[in-house]
Amino acid sequence: MSDDTVSAVAKAAEATSQTGGKLIEAMTSLGRVVKGPIVEMVGILEDRVKFARWERQLALVDKAERVMAARGMTKPTRELPINFAVPLLTAAVLEEDDYLQETWARLLANAGDAATDMELRTAFVEILRGMSAFDVRNLSKLAEATIAAPSGSPRYVGTMNLPHSSTYFPGSLQGDPNISREVSISLANLIRLGCIVPTNGFGGGVHFFQVLVTDLGLALYHACS
Repeated sequence: MSDDTVSAVAKAAEATSQTGGKLIEAMTSLGRVVKGPIVEMVGILEDRVKFARWERQLALVDKAERVMAARGMTKPTRELPINFAVPLLTAAVLEEDDYLQETWARLLANAGDAATDMELRTAFVEILRGMSAFDVRNLSKLAEATIAAPSGSPRYVGTMNLPHSSTYFPGSLQGDPNISREVSISLANLIRLGCIVPTNGFGGGVHFFQVLVTDLGLALYHACS
């Protein structure tokens, strides 16, 4: 083997060692925001997370720690079951959209906070994985309008001003609501995921301009807030 080849192999080995060390450091730091069998979690995650994604792990840890610090928490107060924690962490560390990773970080922080009444449902992870950042923004506006709506009657909310706002909208609408194609696709996905249901007009037609946020949709909103 030539000296050049030996030198190239040595440099590659050194780079691999450095990258691997950073990955181990990043995954070990998850222990600061997850209480539970982190060694087992790391073993599972190592098989699924590429070395190039270690920066996202560090970003997730930083975001989750900031959420906890805002609540006066220095560490988690609730242990996460591994069947909930592993899919959550796997999805969160692979997420490249900053807004969505912020959402994952809030879900992680809420899950680890015993003071919340959040149920540790794997459905939350599965649903959030099926949403884009645009979907999350729309659901947030719809949920906020639902919470602010009068109680005691169906809390219909309008979609005409999404993604900027939504309001209580119990009446009927005349004419074309002029919902953009992007919003229509987002609403269809939220319906598919069980977060909202459309309303029916005369003749059984489905209306996208007026929807109801389901209990599941509200629960997910609170889990990620």
